[in-house]
Amino acid sequence: MNKRVYVETWGCQMNIHQSEGIVGVLERDGFTLTESLADADLVVFNTCMVRQKAEEKVYGRIGAVVEEKRKRNVLLGVGGCLAQVSGEQLLKRFSAIDFVFGSSDLAALPRIVHEVAEGQARRMVHVDRPLGIDEVPLRRKNSVAAMVTITQGCSNFCSYCIVPYARGPLRSRDPDEILHEVRAAVSEGYPEILLLGQNVDSYGTDRPECGSFASLLEKVAETGVPRIRFTSSHPKDMTRDVIEKIAAHDNICKHIHLACQSGSDRILAEMNRGYTQRDFLSILEDARCLIPEINFTTDLIVGYPGETDADFVATLDLVEQARFGSIFVAMYSPRPGTRSALLPDDVSPEVKSARLHEILDLQREIALKQNQELIGKKLDVLVEGRTREGKAYGRTDTHRTVVLVGEETVGEFVQVYVEDAMTAALLGRRVDSMVPQGAQ
Repeated sequence: MNKRVYVETWGCQMNIHQSEGIVGVLERDGFTLTESLADADLVVFNTCMVRQKAEEKVYGRIGAVVEEKRKRNVLLGVGGCLAQVSGEQLLKRFSAIDFVFGSSDLAALPRIVHEVAEGQARRMVHVDRPLGIDEVPLRRKNSVAAMVTITQGCSNFCSYCIVPYARGPLRSRDPDEILHEVRAAVSEGYPEILLLGQNVDSYGTDRPECGSFASLLEKVAETGVPRIRFTSSHPKDMTRDVIEKIAAHDNICKHIHLACQSGSDRILAEMNRGYTQRDFLSILEDARCLIPEINFTTDLIVGYPGETDADFVATLDLVEQARFGSIFVAMYSPRPGTRSALLPDDVSPEVKSARLHEILDLQREIALKQNQELIGKKLDVLVEGRTREGKAYGRTDTHRTVVLVGEETVGEFVQVYVEDAMTAALLGRRVDSMVPQGAQ
C-alpha cells in the first residue's frame, strides 16, 4: 500500500499526546503524515469516550471514511479509549473499520497495519490490558509546548469515569526517562514543558522509588526550561509540597487545573471523590496565601444521578467562593461499566441544560471581573499561535489568554500592556512597541 496517514483525535491532552506517538511509530515505519482524509491511504481515529457526545462524533466521522472507501482503497483503524472498551463491538457495528487497537502498545501499530493491508488478517482487534508505559518516538504537533507523560492510567475509580477501564491502573514513569525527554525538548528549543497524567498528583504512589510529584516537579524546574505546566490534578491528592514548589520556582506556572466536579458534599461522596467542598476550598485558600496571583481552573458535572436543586445550589456556591479563572462544565452522561451507569439517569436533559447555562453565566461574570482587574498591568506572555483573523495570542503563566496587537513571533516571550478585557481573553500590545506619550 501507499503510505500516507491521516490521524484525527478527540478528547483530552493525553489523547493529543498519544496521537503524537501514533504518528511517530508510523513515520518510523515509512508513513508520511497528511492533513487531508481524502489524501490518506490509512486513516486512524484516536477516540475518546468520557462523554456520550465524544462517541457520537467518532461514529459520524466513520461515515466520511465509508464515502472514501467507495472511491478507492483506504484502511481505517480506530484506537484510543473507545476502542479499548468497545473493540469487538466496534468491528461488529461498523464494517468500514479494518482494525481496532487500544490505548497502549502503540509500538505494535505498524505490524497491525501491514497484516491487515497484506491480507494476513482480514480485520483485527488488538486490545491488551494497559500495563507499563509506552516509550515510542514522537511527532510533536505543537511547536511551543512539549507534552511529556509522567503517569498513565488512574486507580481512583470515580463513579462516573471510564478512564480506569479504558487506560488501566496508575503507572508512574521512571523519573530518569522523564528528565531525559524534558532535556531533549529543551535542547530542541521548546520554551514550555507540559507534564501530563490523568492525575499527576498521584505520581509515585505506585512506585515509591520514583519519589513524589513535588520532588519530580522540582527536578524538572532545575533543568532550566523557561516554563512548566502540568495537568490534571486531583483535589484529594494535592499536597502543600506541590504548592511550595510552585512558589519556589519562577519557571513553574502559577496555575493549577483542579477538577472539583461538584460543590455538593453528598454528590461528591456519591462520585467517590474523597473530599468535601470545604476541603477543596481550603486548598485554594492555602495556595492563595502562599501565591496570591495563582489561578485555579476546574471541571464540573451537572445533572449527576440524584442531583437535587439543593445539590446544584451548592455547586453554584462553590463557583462563587472559588473564583475560578475558567471552568469546563459538562452535562452528566452515563458511561458503560462505571458504577454510576447502574443508577437511574433521573435528571432531565432540560434541567441539565438549564443548570449548565446558569453556571456558565455566573462564571462569565467572575472571569470578566478578574480580567478587568488586569487592565493597565504589564504581563509576561508566551506567544502560542494566531487566531483565525491572524492576530497573535498567547498565555500568561497564570493561564490567562492574551490577544496581541501587532506582529509577534510564535514561541517568543513578550511583555504585554493590557489595554482591554473580555470574558475569555485579555487584549494588549507589546510594551516595547508602544508609542511613548507625547511622541508623534
